[in-house]
Amino acid sequence: MKFNLQIFDESRAALLRNAIADYAEIGDEFELMGTGFTTLDESPNAQTDSETYINETTASSDITSYETEFAYESRLIPSQKAIYALYKMGRDHATGADAQLTYVRVDLFNPIGTPSEEKAEYKARKFLVANEVSDIEGNGGEKISVSGTLHAVGDPVQGKFDTVTKTFTAGDFSGKYDA
Repeated sequence: MKFNLQIFDESRAALLRNAIADYAEIGDEFELMGTGFTTLDESPNAQTDSETYINETTASSDITSYETEFAYESRLIPSQKAIYALYKMGRDHATGADAQLTYVRVDLFNPIGTPSEEKAEYKARKFLVANEVSDIEGNGGEKISVSGTLHAVGDPVQGKFDTVTKTFTAGDFSGKYDA
């Protein structure tokens, strides 16, 4: 009996959402944005410029910038420091720098080296984000929900994140899937 080994080929496996970790810097520490968050989605929102030349009938487009956003929804769990910080910004009507925080998105599927108990580094990007709290809601007898959008301020910083020490290091690092 022969088996088709391609059935077990990891190259066909789609990633689950838990393959990307999100961290918010609260005080001097990075806090995992996990428990309590039901969604935290990335929208790069590429901005384009189109132009049709006189010898063509079809426009040519260029990517000129990005307006990256991270839409989130969470349950209000006060012991989860990241959720409470986001909630508090909206509750207190924070503006400007008071409504900003450092946010790191980590590709847990793309390790740099071999993860161990002492060091587990992964490809990551660090953003300064402005927190727009859209809704704080919940009907009688229901869980309170906090939703909004983290808007990127400027360009992301490429680097790596150590999930053991919770430290970000800026630089050009290659992970398992980077050519």
